Amino acid sequence: MTNLVQVTTLLLMVLSGLEAIVLLTQEKSMSVSLGANVKISCTVSSGSWIISWYQQKPGGAPQFLLADSNRASGLPSRFTYSESGSNEYLHINGVKAEDTAVYYCSCAGCESAHSDSLLLDACTKTDYGT
Repeated sequence: MTNLVQVTTLLLMVLSGLEAIVLLTQEKSMSVSLGANVKISCTVSSGSWIISWYQQKPGGAPQFLLADSNRASGLPSRFTYSESGSNEYLHINGVKAEDTAVYYCSCAGCESAHSDSLLLDACTKTDYGT
């Protein structure tokens, strides 16, 4: 019995030092019409984590957008956040040309610091009539 307690204690000590291995995944690219509403998903493979969203415009560094109820100063109200189960969502309502950027989801303390990126291309809608 003493050996079992020692092994269990040692195992708990080893496990407590490990970081969680969490995989974040999202779409690779998305083209939308100006004025459209966009829902960008980020799927968390396991656990419950606070997800942060970042935007990187061409030639710039990634900029924090929001995480739960925390918002970047001056972030337009058209950017919102929601979650459902293992999916986290960044909503952009009424997309503008200036929203063309690479978007990342990230979680603090995850083994995978951030997801792959999603390139959002906001463009004017072209109708091809006959």
